[in-house]
Amino acid sequence: MSERPVLQITQQIDNERTCVNHLLFPAGGESQWHRHERDYVIVPMQNCVLHIDTGEGPRAVEMRAGECYYRPVGVEHNVLNNSDEDIVLIEVEMK
Repeated sequence: MSERPVLQITQQIDNERTCVNHLLFPAGGESQWHRHERDYVIVPMQNCVLHIDTGEGPRAVEMRAGECYYRPVGVEHNVLNNSDEDIVLIEVEMK
């Protein structure tokens, strides 16, 4: 089992069309392995680099504050914050 701090999720909206979550990745933290059950959009709140592992080893993904990205349902992955700063993202899941 990992010794890393775990992602903190705070649900902000949950209605018939969307679910919006505030994601706090603590410095050195991770999301743990998971699979999304819905299509979703991520909005980074600051410039950052996260490492995404889909089972083939982590790869660095550079993100820019306010530049959204879309991901379809289904890919199992773990997100790692290898930096020494907390990182905040907003996640919007489509129902």
